[in-house]
Amino acid sequence: MTPPVIDAPKAPESGRAGMTGLPLSAYQADDEASVKEVRVRNALVVSCMRRAGYTGFGGDGLQEARPPDNATALPAGAWGYLGAQAAGTQGFHAPRRNLPAVVTGPAAGAGEAYDAARVDCDRQAAERIGSPPGPGADLIGRLFADSMAATGRDGRVTAATARWAACMTAAGFRTDDPATFPDQFRTAAETTPAELAAARADADCTADSNLAGIWFTVLAGYQRQQIDRNGPALNAHREAVRAQDAKLTRLLAEGDAGPTP
Repeated sequence: MTPPVIDAPKAPESGRAGMTGLPLSAYQADDEASVKEVRVRNALVVSCMRRAGYTGFGGDGLQEARPPDNATALPAGAWGYLGAQAAGTQGFHAPRRNLPAVVTGPAAGAGEAYDAARVDCDRQAAERIGSPPGPGADLIGRLFADSMAATGRDGRVTAATARWAACMTAAGFRTDDPATFPDQFRTAAETTPAELAAARADADCTADSNLAGIWFTVLAGYQRQQIDRNGPALNAHREAVRAQDAKLTRLLAEGDAGPTP
């Protein structure tokens, strides 16, 4: 791929917001569709379990149907892409979310028969939901990987990374890789003051070097080149994703795939 021309690179509000705003992301299911799929899957499992005789089953163990928080979700790439506010409060650890308690009745059940029913209901739900047909998902995955690899080799990104590393060294942290720097802290069970200091330095150095702005802008440029070369296949996959979303909408409208209790 040819190094793309970029203008005034500006960092997104968070790493995840940057990823969902990339050109290739427009060909995938968005957050609303992803939440809808979780709602459908949960409702199908609850309905199936109750039909199997576990009338008290209320959704224990099911994924919560809510969109991720762009401001605090773990980002792709350097932790500093997340921003100073999150870095100063959660460090390099994912945020803890206070999930609502799952209400289950006394007849929810347990044991081998219960476990077997749950596995079977999960299978039935997955089969009924399905996925967009065709090789489009594999293509998008490959294009994402190729564009990110090209971005990592791009001279503007390597120069910004060098500036970031020099800034981190000045702050007292020896590292040359913003993607792996957080790993040394994530093994700890709790966030420590030292981790918060490192995360704040990472966020500051990412901002000072404009690493996030350059990285995402260059990445978007490479992805636009890929879209130009793979337009028909990508458009076909986008139509398949839209058809899948319409299917989820229909399932939600059906009696046994309504809102999860």
